[in-house]
Amino acid sequence: MSNLLTPTRRQFGTLLGTGLAAAMINRRAAAGTLRKARVFVPPLNANWTSGYELIELADAKGLFAKHGVEIEWAVLPWDQYTVALDSGALDFAPYADYAYFINVYDKGLKAKEVVSSTLPFIPGSAGEGLIVLKDGPIQKPEDIRGKKIGTQWPTFSGVWFAADWLKKYGVSKDEYEIVPVPQAQAEQVLLQGGIDAAIVYQPIDIELARKGQTRQLFYVSDIAGRFVTRGGTMASEKFIAENPDTVRGYVNAIAEAAEIANADPAAVIKLGLERGKLDPKYLPALYNRDDKDDYSHLKWAAKGLHVEEDLAFWLKLVEDADIVPKGKHKPTDFYTNEFNALA
Repeated sequence: MSNLLTPTRRQFGTLLGTGLAAAMINRRAAAGTLRKARVFVPPLNANWTSGYELIELADAKGLFAKHGVEIEWAVLPWDQYTVALDSGALDFAPYADYAYFINVYDKGLKAKEVVSSTLPFIPGSAGEGLIVLKDGPIQKPEDIRGKKIGTQWPTFSGVWFAADWLKKYGVSKDEYEIVPVPQAQAEQVLLQGGIDAAIVYQPIDIELARKGQTRQLFYVSDIAGRFVTRGGTMASEKFIAENPDTVRGYVNAIAEAAEIANADPAAVIKLGLERGKLDPKYLPALYNRDDKDDYSHLKWAAKGLHVEEDLAFWLKLVEDADIVPKGKHKPTDFYTNEFNALA
C-alpha cells in the first residue's frame, strides 16, 4: 500500500477519534479480498488540488474498501498519462479534463470518463490562466497578437482554454505562437523576454503572483461563465469490459465521497492538510483567488455524475478551436454514468 494511503501514527489517532480507524482496520484485514486498481498520480504529487480530493476522501472514509476496491498508486509523468492507460499500465486515470479527453478520444483512445471526480470550474475561484509581466506591454487580450506564449504542455487543454478566451476578444490562434517552456523556467524566460506570456499551473502560478512581478490575465475557472463540471476519471473500454465490478466499486466510492464533500467542503481541505497532501504555504490560494480562508464555495459534481450539458459545452469549445472535427461526435460518446448507483 502506498504511503499516500497509509496514515501516520498521529493521523491514525485522529481517525480513532472520528470512528474511521475501524474502517482502516477492516480494510487491511480484508485486503486479500479486495480488487486492486492502479490509479495514476504524477511524481511528487504532494500538493494535489482539484484532481484528487475525492479519492483521498473516499480512502479516508473507507469507501473504496466498502465497495471492494484497493487503490494502488501508479506514479507516472504527465506525458505518459494517456499512453499508460491505453497500454493497460493504468486502470484509472483521474484529472482527465473533458476537453483533453475529447481530443484523445477523437485521436483513437478507446476509453470513457467513468465518474466526474475533478473539482469543477467555479467562477471567481482559483485556476491557471495566462500570466504576463505586471508592468509589461500586455495589458489586455488584444496585446497578445504577435507574441509568444510559453507552456510546458503545448498539447494540453490549458492551451485550448487560453485560445477560447482570446478568441472571444477577436484574437485567433494563428496570431500568436505557443512555445514549449518548462514550468520551473517560465518566470526566468518571461523576465528575460524569451516569451511574452505563460500558461503555468498550480502551485507555480501562486509563487509568481506572490512575488508581485506578474499578473494573471484570465482564470480558467471563469471560462464557462457558470459552474461547469471539468472532467473526471477515465478508464479504457477494455478494462471496463473485463472488470465491471472494479469500475463499479471505484465509481461508487467517488460518488459517495462527492456527497460527503459537498456537505462540508472545508473538511475536505482539512483532510488534505492532515494527510500531508496539501502544503499549507499554498493555502488558501490553491482554491481561492482572493486568498480568503473560506472554502464554502467549493462544490463537486453532484453524486459524481457526468452532465450532458457540460460535455456539450466542452465539445463545442474543442470544435471551435479546430481540435476535433465539427459534427463528428456527440456529448454522450465520452462518458458513462451506468456504473453509478446514485444515478
